Amino acid sequence: MKARMDFLRNIFIAATFLILAVPGVEAKTIYIGVSNPDMSFLSGGVAKFQGYFKDEGLDVEILQMNANVSVAALAAGNLDYNLILQSVVTANLRGLPLKVAGILIERPNHVVVAHPSIQKFADLKGKKIAISSFGSLVDILARLTAAHFKLDPRSDVQYVAAGSSSARVAQLQAGVVQAAFVTPPGNLRAEAAGFKSLLSVGNLFAFPVNGIGLHEQKLRNERDEVKKVTRALLRSNRFILDNPKGAVKILAAWGRSKPEVAEEAYQFTAKNYSRNLLVSRATLENVIESTRWNVETKKKITVDDVFDFSLAREILKEMGETAK
Repeated sequence: MKARMDFLRNIFIAATFLILAVPGVEAKTIYIGVSNPDMSFLSGGVAKFQGYFKDEGLDVEILQMNANVSVAALAAGNLDYNLILQSVVTANLRGLPLKVAGILIERPNHVVVAHPSIQKFADLKGKKIAISSFGSLVDILARLTAAHFKLDPRSDVQYVAAGSSSARVAQLQAGVVQAAFVTPPGNLRAEAAGFKSLLSVGNLFAFPVNGIGLHEQKLRNERDEVKKVTRALLRSNRFILDNPKGAVKILAAWGRSKPEVAEEAYQFTAKNYSRNLLVSRATLENVIESTRWNVETKKKITVDDVFDFSLAREILKEMGETAK
């Protein structure tokens, strides 16, 4: 029944996009896809709440969608932007004409929570770890983390696809797994249930987790719009980094969460936001190579095939800043 409801919901979304795209409609609404109205996608929430999109003359709606639906809508031209970075990178490697115009969060927000008996990550050798789904960003981060601690990601640990952060914590509580990769406030729920936060993945290595995904055709033919969206999101990131109280207030309102929960999520995550929407080429190469673990392709994919930061650099230059 759930699968059928999800299927019908996806059809409704796609139909809605097609209706809204009918020629002759004067006011253009720009649609941006996110997974959740939470700290991971706060760039979009701040740009909406602070009026940064309006400042650019844009009418923007932010839609909550799962990664598969959002990337399919983006490829079909029925969604304008997608902030779920890994889905865009994966789709590109599979041959879809999608690119990333800027990085919003340059380090993972994820926390490894574990049974109290686990003292260090190496203790998870031979144990089970909950992730969201195979081939996802969480899957990639789990394998990179295992390799970081000299464990073979293919044989030394076993991954269990458990769905959402709350579902992963539930698997931990049920004793199905001994650890789980979660995002705030999932770590707080795990701690309240008697488990421990073992480590923050963002302290181990850089790996972009959200960015500005779009269709190659839009990047070529609607550069003025892309530039406006990029500039609004750049302003958002700087607001998040420089205005903690304001960012927490927006997060609580946008995500409909308690102020103390929003505060905790902000304190844990804000440092991972990018100030200029750029990361090093070496980091981007790592993203592509890590994505290859789950994508069968013989085509040689370069950083420039997936990422185009030309407009972000142009904006920074106009602001009198040097782009790295």
